[in-house]
Amino acid sequence: MDMFADNVVTLVDEEGREISFEMLDKVNYNGNDYIVLLPLEEIEKEDEEAEVIILRIEDRDGEEVYVGVEDEEELENVFEIFQSRFDDEDFDMYDEEDEE
Repeated sequence: MDMFADNVVTLVDEEGREISFEMLDKVNYNGNDYIVLLPLEEIEKEDEEAEVIILRIEDRDGEEVYVGVEDEEELENVFEIFQSRFDDEDFDMYDEEDEE
């Protein structure tokens, strides 16, 4: 069995497109769990500064659901925890404002 496949998460965006991510880490912050994802297209491009996406993990009726995080401070704190674990890698945090 391919170990890489175990770390792949596929999500559906607002337009119904499936996007695959590599799960880099799970982080616990202030009693909440978060998942840190890297789009597979970023890996394929081999960008020097790949942008990660951080989503909060919530339990809805026994099912794990990934929810976007609106609070900038919360995002930054989770990203700092993640970054400290991977301090030799060069990641940026995805920010929707970067697209504007």
